[in-house]
Amino acid sequence: MDPRTQALDPRTQAIEIDPRSQAIDPSQLPYPPKPSPPSNLRPSPSFEFSPPSPIIPSPEATRPATRSRLLLLPNPLAESSGNSLLHPSIPNAPSTPPSEASSYLSAPLRKKTPFHKPKTLILDLDETLIHSTSRSSGAGAGRKGEGHMVEVFLGGRSTVYHVYKRPYVDYFLKKVSSWYTLVIFTASMQEYADPVIDWLDGGRGMFGKRLFRDSCVQHQNGAYIKDLSCLQEDLESICLIDNSPISYSYHQANGIPIDGWFSDPNDQALLDLLPVLDSLRFTGDVRHVLGLRGF
Repeated sequence: MDPRTQALDPRTQAIEIDPRSQAIDPSQLPYPPKPSPPSNLRPSPSFEFSPPSPIIPSPEATRPATRSRLLLLPNPLAESSGNSLLHPSIPNAPSTPPSEASSYLSAPLRKKTPFHKPKTLILDLDETLIHSTSRSSGAGAGRKGEGHMVEVFLGGRSTVYHVYKRPYVDYFLKKVSSWYTLVIFTASMQEYADPVIDWLDGGRGMFGKRLFRDSCVQHQNGAYIKDLSCLQEDLESICLIDNSPISYSYHQANGIPIDGWFSDPNDQALLDLLPVLDSLRFTGDVRHVLGLRGF
């Protein structure tokens, strides 16, 4: 059988000829009847025709073709009517309630993690942010004029100090105050340091706290050490900038060194620290970075 021939329909019923039906009159046939063979001829053997067995298709072939089912995920940007913005005629299943959809859009993209928790930057005062002297040294400080004068009364005596700002200190403080909680920790007396800090702050309220000599630990050689644990026990989010390494000898992994400044008008040490400080505010523990000493 030609493979292109269609299979017989198994549902088609075979036509059976009733042997009891009467013989048809040849004169009623629309075509002439065939003559009967001579009697002397040997009758041809009879052949019984059996129709070919029907080809029964497999269940897979008889299964109706169906379109592949696509799993449509809910569109968070769907309109309140439930129609998708990508396929307006196909509703989302399940549809997102409008109240929840609006909360998705209004929620911040970045979640709070331990790497973004607030950090504290402690700043030394003398030779780190400013330089002061008891006599006028406008030329020596790389500036014209007398500087900022601060009168200090100690032991019944009055002393006038001329205070000079380190280059770029105003820009530095404005920048880091938006990144950190700023604290001034100085080994100077409060009577002298307070008016100097007020001058640096300029009424902006940049400094969250001030610590003076009475908060330091005096070493046997007369130097003052700054114990950072008096500020907070969690030292992973606190760092100190100081021109004297002995100041952070208790917590060396929290210290950031800087050269002492006295008069150089071309000094850029504060600007050089900005990339480091910008990166530190995103670390989980500042000691893991500062302990490398790679800057």
